[in-house]
Amino acid sequence: MSEGADTVPVPRIDGERCETALELERDEAARLAERPRARQPATRIVVIGEFNSGKTSLVNALVGAPVLPTSFVAHTPCPTIITYAAKPALSGETASRRRVPIAWDRIGIGPQQGIRRLHVGVPLEQLKALRVIDTPGLALGDEVSDAQTLRACRGADKVIWCTPAMQAWKASEQRAWLTLPKGLRQRGILAVTFTDAIASQTDVDRVLARLHAEAGALFRGIVRSSAVAALGPAPHQAQTDPEQHRSRGVRAARTVVSPAMAELR
Repeated sequence: MSEGADTVPVPRIDGERCETALELERDEAARLAERPRARQPATRIVVIGEFNSGKTSLVNALVGAPVLPTSFVAHTPCPTIITYAAKPALSGETASRRRVPIAWDRIGIGPQQGIRRLHVGVPLEQLKALRVIDTPGLALGDEVSDAQTLRACRGADKVIWCTPAMQAWKASEQRAWLTLPKGLRQRGILAVTFTDAIASQTDVDRVLARLHAEAGALFRGIVRSSAVAALGPAPHQAQTDPEQHRSRGVRAARTVVSPAMAELR
């Protein structure tokens, strides 16, 4: 498929105007034109990919703590925005942009009626300069979910596409990636997840070599990561020694994310 693939319409959600990838491209151009005059905001990283591609594990590694649950059953129900907060907080955003509090034990268990985004605030120092967004699986035939994910990409400084090492970069992934505006794709990173599920380093190297040949021209870079092991208690459970929890989480994240991921910071 050529780099100049046609844009794909994005359906209407919650009564909002219908948007297309072309309109997102224009929004991106306006954002870049205005940004130098504004105070530098937190780096906005959006993590996308197909269902069960390791997105949430990578989000937790970037944040440096197990903020979101990773489960093949309890998958990400809607875009989830992780930012800094003095105290752990979880809320849902309705179609009218009103925030409603949500209990922590409800996160990740499935869609909640009337909620189009989740907002997670945690007291992690690195989040003062970083905003990370987890998204539902893309290209599942669910137009509403796909449109939510595309909207989450608006204003992104980096977009990470997660592809599982066992079945890396399928044709469906390439088709979905090429629906994004070219401006966003130029800031894209391909993250090869679950590399620890491949038996030998030789096989991992073969996968990476194939990806560089087939997808290297479509991304700024290709990095690898393992499935994230437990990083300790989640932030809302780590009140006794926040600094120890933070440093432990950051150290753990560095062991599972390729050093090349540092360019996302």
